[in-house]
Amino acid sequence: MKNKCWLPVLFVLLSAACRQPKELIYQSVENFSMKQASNNKALLAMDIRLYNPNSYSMKLKSADVDVFLNGRQAGKMNAGNQCILPAKDTFSLPVTLEVELKNILPNVLQLLMNSDVDIKLDGKIRAGRNGVYLTIPVNYEGKQDILSGIR
Repeated sequence: MKNKCWLPVLFVLLSAACRQPKELIYQSVENFSMKQASNNKALLAMDIRLYNPNSYSMKLKSADVDVFLNGRQAGKMNAGNQCILPAKDTFSLPVTLEVELKNILPNVLQLLMNSDVDIKLDGKIRAGRNGVYLTIPVNYEGKQDILSGIR
């Protein structure tokens, strides 16, 4: 009889442990810089400020996010380093963005006149803990003063 009383409690604990993590919340871009440029590609580095709304910390395994500036695909953002995403806290995620110059050149004139751009992030992050990694979607659309983060 005693063993049957623990079954509902065990079920609730197991279902809570297996639920999908909440999406990370985008806050801003900081420390924007150009690392390398060639004939048709540029490698940009930046820190993306995110908030982890989950009540537990996670380890980042990988990130694969498409970045759009003013409706045009600028490139693909990658963060392959394994950093810790603290629980219920804001953190900086250092990322690189490989862009094709032909995709961002139409935005250069607009940036010189007005540094507010429409940013869209669309992709996924693999993160987890204790060897269990889940895919967390990244979906953000908003305006960002891109020149404010240049160092």
